[in-house]
Amino acid sequence: MKIVFPQGITWRPVASYFFLLLIFFALLQLYAARVLGLYGALAVVVSLSVGLAWLLYHRVVSPLNEISETAREMARGRLNRELRIYSQDEIGELARNINNMARQLRETISIITEERNRARAILDSMADGVIALDREGHVLVINPVVEELFDLRQEECQGKNILGVIRNYDVERILQKALNKQEPISEEVKIIGPEPRIFRLHATPLKGSGQETGGVVVLLRDVTERRKLDQMRTEFVANVSHELRTPLTSIRGFVETLLDGALEDPATARHFLEIMNKETERLTRLVDDMLYLSKIEERRVVHRWQPVDLEDIINRVVSLFRPQAREKEINLSVELSRELPRVQGDPDMLAQVLINLVDNAVKYTPARGRVTIRAAVLEDKVRVEVEDTGIGIPAESLPRIFERFYRADKARSRELGGIGVGLAIVKHIIRAHGGKVEVESTPGKGSLFSFTLPLDKESPS
Repeated sequence: MKIVFPQGITWRPVASYFFLLLIFFALLQLYAARVLGLYGALAVVVSLSVGLAWLLYHRVVSPLNEISETAREMARGRLNRELRIYSQDEIGELARNINNMARQLRETISIITEERNRARAILDSMADGVIALDREGHVLVINPVVEELFDLRQEECQGKNILGVIRNYDVERILQKALNKQEPISEEVKIIGPEPRIFRLHATPLKGSGQETGGVVVLLRDVTERRKLDQMRTEFVANVSHELRTPLTSIRGFVETLLDGALEDPATARHFLEIMNKETERLTRLVDDMLYLSKIEERRVVHRWQPVDLEDIINRVVSLFRPQAREKEINLSVELSRELPRVQGDPDMLAQVLINLVDNAVKYTPARGRVTIRAAVLEDKVRVEVEDTGIGIPAESLPRIFERFYRADKARSRELGGIGVGLAIVKHIIRAHGGKVEVESTPGKGSLFSFTLPLDKESPS
């Protein structure tokens, strides 16, 4: 008959316990039959007890101590340690199971760590800001984009309420709404941080275990530049429509007047035709400047790169405006450094830059004023300045002065024939030459427009 032990118990310990029982029973029988005396029986029992204690310590106590110490090490996170117990009893089986468990834990932790690092790498490489919140609305994770946008640190904001991290009630309202309704929400908000920005927020709730909410992930997309471009596009259409409508309305009115009988009066007809001619020239100039600006912005202009003598260009441009300056009694002067070096560029485009700057300076400088053109070498670049003693530009208009169709004084600009694209053309031409254009101005005292061009011998790309 086959003896079946309960699952997990081997036959070796059962046989050893049965063998010990037989030994003690035999000793009792020998003592009862007076074959062994009391001292002899005690000597045999002590010897067997010492042997049994040694066996118990070697087979049970020592392995259990090792198992206990290893378990403590594993609890501290040291999963590389393994038990060196190879016996075929329950303790050996326990040691093998613990070793297998440690291996499985190492593999699981390695997989989790790899997934966490992969998720962190994805977050770090995203161009949009990401904020993860728990079900209470406290910050769990932010990516580097959020750190840079709001000057934050992951360690400082972790565990804080979102309102303590991004001080904006609209953001908190959107996130609470997403947490409460457990539905994705997308809205635009304006956040006043280090500088005003417009963000497109997309909040997506996370499902937790069971029916519990698991927090929310917020994606912040900076749409500030896009909104600025939309505004500029709207202003561009409005400005172009206005600039075209004014001369067209004027021309149409004079044509109708001529058709109604004014054509019979030669003096009146000639006066109307002269006005119509000026308005037509204005329309032509507007269309030409718009087409030229469009070509520059879309990089469809073919540059004729060559060494350019700035001194020659400056003198030619100044000679063009001498009669106009003389008529207004404006002192038009030139101050150039000796041996001004050549620069790489397109001579026609650089001449256009100077024409636009000097034209504005002469136009907006009152009679008996002063316009000065300077050029000098500064380290590895040439700096050209056009300074006037004109009406100046308000401080609030300086950041936008190089935008197309932007005019600081709209009434005076229109009166002088300005259409607001000259400085935009200047900006794009100088950028195409690898330089930079700047402006300084004080209302009532004048303006200083300057641009720099590199001195390197290679043509800009």
